[in-house]
Amino acid sequence: MRALMNLAIEPTMHLFEVSALVLIDPSQQAVKRVLKVLADTPVGAVKIVRDRYPRSRAHQVLSQHDLPEQLALA
Repeated sequence: MRALMNLAIEPTMHLFEVSALVLIDPSQQAVKRVLKVLADTPVGAVKIVRDRYPRSRAHQVLSQHDLPEQLALA
């Protein structure tokens, strides 16, 4: 599984699925992406997506899952 994370923003305590519209350069067309993000809160998950995709818009947290204890401490 590939997931975004940024420990400078938040620790990895939960797995979130975040939907975002990512703008494509010259044409201003948008592509909808559903990303897996490791974060502690939904707000932190959106911050991580914004950090990775600065031109993204319309963020929405679709789901949240707890990580197994051994993965959350890693």
